[in-house]
Amino acid sequence: MRIFQVLPRRMRFEARHATSVELCVADWVAGSRYRSGTTVFAEAGGAPLLDVSIERFAPARRLASYRTAWDLRQAVARLGCDLIVFQQHIATAARIAALNPSLPVVLQTHNFVAPSATGPAAAALDALTAWRLNRLGGITFVSETTRRDFETRWPQVRVPRAVVSNGFDFSGWTPKVPRAKQVLFVGRAQEDKGALEAAEGVARFAARYPEWGAVFVVSEPERNPTYFDAVKAALAPMGARAELLTGVPFSRIKALNESVAISLVPSKWIEPFGRTAVEAHAGAATLVSSGTGGLREISGDCALYLDAVTPEAIEAALARLAQDPSLAEGLAREGAARARLLWRLTAPGVPAAERDATICERLDAFYDEVVQSWRPA
Repeated sequence: MRIFQVLPRRMRFEARHATSVELCVADWVAGSRYRSGTTVFAEAGGAPLLDVSIERFAPARRLASYRTAWDLRQAVARLGCDLIVFQQHIATAARIAALNPSLPVVLQTHNFVAPSATGPAAAALDALTAWRLNRLGGITFVSETTRRDFETRWPQVRVPRAVVSNGFDFSGWTPKVPRAKQVLFVGRAQEDKGALEAAEGVARFAARYPEWGAVFVVSEPERNPTYFDAVKAALAPMGARAELLTGVPFSRIKALNESVAISLVPSKWIEPFGRTAVEAHAGAATLVSSGTGGLREISGDCALYLDAVTPEAIEAALARLAQDPSLAEGLAREGAARARLLWRLTAPGVPAAERDATICERLDAFYDEVVQSWRPA
């Protein structure tokens, strides 16, 4: 099968500055039996995330959605294609479908598909969104949480759908023993990720436990500099025991999850999935989680959940783990085992008859279903 895997504009599929969406795409393509027939479309960039066929878009300042659809139409004529897969943006996916009516287009969502806000135009906008979705060949969701929400909110959409989560090739993960007495936070510089509460809670904890340190990996600080400065100020009392990093490649984040004792995911919003939680489990860190949305789907009983996302609750959770090493070790061990069972991309050397389907196998099967059932309008 010849597949076009298309990233939204401003995503470059670079190894150095990859978003969570780009990491997901790289993982799904790497583990697919259709890898050799897949071409990734992204804007011009540096060294790619994955050794795969790549076509580069010219940056488009205006009418980017239409330019993407037109560029793909030309690529289909030049290269041939059986299936187009687009990430996240509904309007662009619909335009791609309109300009390539003979091909099925799969939309891979990474968030909730929310209806319009209330107002006089809300019903018309929602009808337009439903119409766009019904033009597609299929939709995937990153969790059961987002799928259930979609089916409740959009009962009028009838296209094929599947849950295809984030995952990992766990053969490349090497958890370290013993663990460094550090608390890790990875997230964007925005309030709904709970970065400030995390910094304040960790600083309070570290004042009581001076042998502990922290590493905060904060992305996109330039989008919210005031908030980022507040996080920096909250960590300042820890001095050299706290590292505040930005612009960090995934390889460094992976290494941190493999070595720190505790990873902290204090999201305040309803997480669609929560890739950072899977990363913590993959590295065998003990996870402290807010448990919102898909976070409980990821961790089950293998995380210590916060009663509230406050500095006080975070301090208390960290202190509990510091005082009870057996609890921390048990959660880390069970979380690592759960992640390797549920979120594995591939299962090399294990016959399919002896296990459940992996994430990449489920995605390939869905692609097969979409192509086989597609009937051009």
